[in-house]
Amino acid sequence: MFASNKRGLLALYAALSAGGLSAIPTLALAQAPAKAADEIVIGVIEDRSGSASFYSQESVKSLKLYVEEINKGKLAHATQVAGSAPGILGKPVKTLFEDDENNSNLTVVKARRLLERGANVLFFLSGSGATMQGRVVCTEQKVLCIAPTNVSSRLVQAPNDDYIFTIAPQSELSGKAYTDAWAKLGAKKIAVVSDSSATSRVVKDAYRKTWEAAGFTTVADELMEIGATDANSQVLRVKQQQPDIVFDAMASASESAALYKGLARQGMTGQRWAQNNLTATPKIWQLSGDAINGVVVVDPIGPNSPNTNQIKKVYEDKYGAQTFVWLHAVVWDGLALLKTAANTAKSADGTALRDAMEKISNFPSGFGQAGNTLSFAKGKHNGTTEKGLVIVQFANQKPSLLWTTYQPAQ
Repeated sequence: MFASNKRGLLALYAALSAGGLSAIPTLALAQAPAKAADEIVIGVIEDRSGSASFYSQESVKSLKLYVEEINKGKLAHATQVAGSAPGILGKPVKTLFEDDENNSNLTVVKARRLLERGANVLFFLSGSGATMQGRVVCTEQKVLCIAPTNVSSRLVQAPNDDYIFTIAPQSELSGKAYTDAWAKLGAKKIAVVSDSSATSRVVKDAYRKTWEAAGFTTVADELMEIGATDANSQVLRVKQQQPDIVFDAMASASESAALYKGLARQGMTGQRWAQNNLTATPKIWQLSGDAINGVVVVDPIGPNSPNTNQIKKVYEDKYGAQTFVWLHAVVWDGLALLKTAANTAKSADGTALRDAMEKISNFPSGFGQAGNTLSFAKGKHNGTTEKGLVIVQFANQKPSLLWTTYQPAQ
């Protein structure tokens, strides 16, 4: 017994001496159990308790439902390209979950743990900032990774971009739709309010860069700390600058609701715009009350796409009316794309799946305007165009109206 343990310790010491601390994940993966030959395992990074938990758990809920549908061979509109055979590669799909708390320091550890537990593919359903760190594992271990809900373009830019794909419209693409719309209004001065989460900072920086490049001036850039209970001081400073547009770049629900209530108290109910975290998080609608009415968002879903309506029916048959948001649509597309790539690759090998994803073009999407499609290529790991965007406005505490002033790609 002692001799066996001693040999093991000596082997570990030798590995550490040769490779440093980075050898630890390699050793752990080498000792991982073999993946079951009769199933396809999707490892999921989620946020159960951090600042991304509200939209992360919406994404997780839809992923679990849609995996059930795939295992039954039910793919709605995607049947035309992915087929109706149950599962993936003729095997049932299994899911494993790890919580990174939207903490980028944990994401790498949790991603490696999922691979140790037997995952063939990784889905990142936490915040963009956390996924930025987690994608390192995709490259190191040559495993296909899909971050369907993350909007940061940095995720699919070098380095460590070769095995990760995103589905939702990138923030720069949405940013152009915002600036085109604001130009129609004659707006010039923008005030932005973000929170202190990593995701909010990444997204806010991308949007601000886009509108400033288009000639708009940022007259206020206010920050709310996570956990703050009101936005009074931030709103007062914003009001002093008399902006044409107040832009919500929040990633956290309670802080975003506090912003809308603060704006309403100060009578700033004019041109309030938000990034699509707002349309993805019904919790904010509930917390904001009537203060949210009139807010405008560039969103990935609208009321007129037949493909979206098919997925929406699947979701709302399970969870009830008025529960479907854009997160659910892009998660669906992520799973349908995975099945399509696996059909082409005839393998769950990470490199084979990556190469197959890069060959997918004109894939019928479940979000965006009617007829929206997704196309990928080597060096192009987000397949969305501006036809993946619709501008919606809040009324009756939900995004229920098409904004009549302007729509992208029309």
